[in-house]
Amino acid sequence: MHWYWLVSGVIMILLEFVIPGLVICFFGLSALIVSGLNCLFPQISLIWQLLIFASGGVVLAVLCRLLIPGIRREKPAADRDIDDDDVIGAKCRCCSAITPETAGKVEFRGSLWSAESDCNIAPGEFCTVEKRCNLTLMVKPLNK
Repeated sequence: MHWYWLVSGVIMILLEFVIPGLVICFFGLSALIVSGLNCLFPQISLIWQLLIFASGGVVLAVLCRLLIPGIRREKPAADRDIDDDDVIGAKCRCCSAITPETAGKVEFRGSLWSAESDCNIAPGEFCTVEKRCNLTLMVKPLNK
């Protein structure tokens, strides 16, 4: 029976290279542990083997994520939600002409955003964000 656990453990560890996420390998390690225990104590019932496998995988995953700080996956700064408080009053640069009748584009924190304004703003001018409506920034010229 230990051969089944050994082969399945190796397969799970190899699957981690194909399916990233750092979860399958912990269950693969747990299967290897059950294989070793099954070699040492062949009288362990299948129920206990499955219990050790499942709980071992969970414990290994939790311990690893707690002990290795780099494993916690945080969203990159660009993917985090932008809070309105962070946007209002911020400076941006106009990339395409903005008039009261037509929207344009501004560069804000390295990304292009749609922008509207009550004033004419020429490309290259700096402006200030007054408010944000979904993915559109309401801007005014920096000198006003």
